[in-house]
Amino acid sequence: MLDEAVARYTDMRDQFGEDMAYTVTIPDSGVLTIDDAVRRMGYTTTDLQDPDDLPHPSGSISLHQVGAGIVTLDWAFPVPERRQVTDQLGGEDFRHWYVAFDINGYTSMHLRYGQAEGDLEGPEPASGPFTPWTELLGPLNAYVGLFTRCYDSEEADASVDIVAACLAVVEAESGVRLDWELMNSPAPILSLPYPQYA
Repeated sequence: MLDEAVARYTDMRDQFGEDMAYTVTIPDSGVLTIDDAVRRMGYTTTDLQDPDDLPHPSGSISLHQVGAGIVTLDWAFPVPERRQVTDQLGGEDFRHWYVAFDINGYTSMHLRYGQAEGDLEGPEPASGPFTPWTELLGPLNAYVGLFTRCYDSEEADASVDIVAACLAVVEAESGVRLDWELMNSPAPILSLPYPQYA
C-alpha cells in the first residue's frame, strides 16, 4: 500500500511545480473547521477571500476542509515565516504534518502529534554531531526503511524520491490523499505575508 502511494506521488512529482508547502491537520476529536483554522493561525474569518474573487493575491494559501481536518496548499517558495503561520495549526489534541520542497531541491517534513515531533530533510539527512538523522524522526521512525532509500549512500544512489516518500507517509498516517481533485477544488484563500529580504 505504501509503495503504491510512493509510486503515485512519484508519477505526479513533475506536475507539482517548483515550490510547494502542504499541511494536513486533524484534531484528535471533533472537527477542525476552516474558520477555526484561520483563528489558530492568528487571522480572522474576514481575512478569507472567496475562491471566485479574482485575482488571488500573490503569496496566498488555500484552505481545504477534508473530513474532520484541514489541508493547506501554499505554492510560494517555502520560507520559515510562512511555515510559522501554518505550524500554529498543530498542538495539543491535534496531529499536524508539513511537507515542503523548493526549486533548489531542498525538501523538509515536520510532524507534530500533540507534544511528539519528528523531522526529515533532503537531499541530505539532517543530523547533529552526536545525533544521527534517524533519531530526529520521532513518530516517523516506523518509516526509517523507506526514508533510507531516499538518500545516496556509498553503495547506491537514492532509489525513492524524497517528496513522494513524504507525501505517501502523510497519506498513510492521516488518511488524506493529495490528488488533482483536492489541488484543483475551489477553496477559501488566505493571504500570508511574504518577507522581503534585502
